[in-house]
Amino acid sequence: MKTPREILFERHRQAEPRLDEVRRKALADLTAAENTEALRRHRSEAECGLPKKIWLELIWPSRRAWAGMACLWLALLAANLGIKATATSSTPARSAQRAELVQAIEEQRRLLAELLPATKPQPAEPPRPGSRPRSQRPAPFKNC
Repeated sequence: MKTPREILFERHRQAEPRLDEVRRKALADLTAAENTEALRRHRSEAECGLPKKIWLELIWPSRRAWAGMACLWLALLAANLGIKATATSSTPARSAQRAELVQAIEEQRRLLAELLPATKPQPAEPPRPGSRPRSQRPAPFKNC
């Protein structure tokens, strides 16, 4: 006597070649799609391989640090531009102040020259005959 399993297999045995054909077509479509995707991926890696590799290995793992550095540079740039804007507006005022300061110093020198008696500069002392620089003095002990 046949088991129910054997009966089912006999009935569906004639459909087996058609099922194999469907399976082959499905696998062929899948492998073709995978090959196309792999080829497209390989082309895109070849086109931008080095920049992408640099991005993935250097920038992406420490993206928070790079973002912080970018914010610092932007803040420094903004501060620098702000300082330049204020410096250009106050330049004429500074040159006027500087001219007044130079004039006041000249006047003080003139008044000082009028108030103090003129003194002749004393001549420098002639060098003593026994004093020479230390490098030229004879050493007290000679090495044997």
